[in-house]
Amino acid sequence: MTAARCLLALCLVSLVACGSAARWTEEGDTKLRDRDLIGAEVAYNKAIAADPHHGPALYGKGWALYLSGHDELRDPCRQLFQRAIDYSPEFFGGYRGLGVLLMDEGNTAGADRMLRTAFEKDPRQPGTLTSLGQLYLAAGRLSEAQELFEEAIRVAPERGELLRFMAEVELARGNFASALEWIDMGRSRSVSGRAGLMALDEGELRIHLERARTLLDGSTGAADPVLVEALQALDAADRLLEEAIQDDPRLRQIGSRRRFHAALRARIEEATRP
Repeated sequence: MTAARCLLALCLVSLVACGSAARWTEEGDTKLRDRDLIGAEVAYNKAIAADPHHGPALYGKGWALYLSGHDELRDPCRQLFQRAIDYSPEFFGGYRGLGVLLMDEGNTAGADRMLRTAFEKDPRQPGTLTSLGQLYLAAGRLSEAQELFEEAIRVAPERGELLRFMAEVELARGNFASALEWIDMGRSRSVSGRAGLMALDEGELRIHLERARTLLDGSTGAADPVLVEALQALDAADRLLEEAIQDDPRLRQIGSRRRFHAALRARIEEATRP
């Protein structure tokens, strides 16, 4: 075989591998939206086997591991996100993944740097826009966070779960009724599979939980009727948490979340005693 034919054969093999990697990555993305984390990881592994340098597959697998909630998988997540950057430096995913990990770890400066880089690579990615918005929200920069969330909704109007982030802004402002309205509007739209519905449920849970805590903190004594409202809000939050656990037994921080709910209930019940 001539050198030219060898080169052509190698190019054809490379094209087939790239196509296969893209196809398996797309399947992984679909399973991730349906919250089938194991199925998503299997698909991403096949994509990586076809092309070990395929950035979207490396990012997708890292994200599937991250969503599993297991702390021991954080280092593998970090390695996959870094490999996505090394092999596909113009792809946003690795930067966004590292930014989210840094945000979880409280490294605000590092998270901001990574998420801004992800934004520069692709300013129309809803995931990057919402992650950057969450960083600003945590810093109390509500107007900037709202602008990013609104842009994400404009970019992907078919993803109703993104309205959950507008609910987060209203929650930060103490507007519980408005926050729940955003959740209801999100449910009235199409969503990105099971993961989208779970995101809206999680948003509603947070609203009820924060409302219960706020009502308790503002109560004036055992006879204050707001304590009854606080218990009702906590009941709603408990129901949503248990439904989430049934849907996803590997939900992040199940034990600590249940303990927090139980401790808040004990505080409310203690406050109702004369």
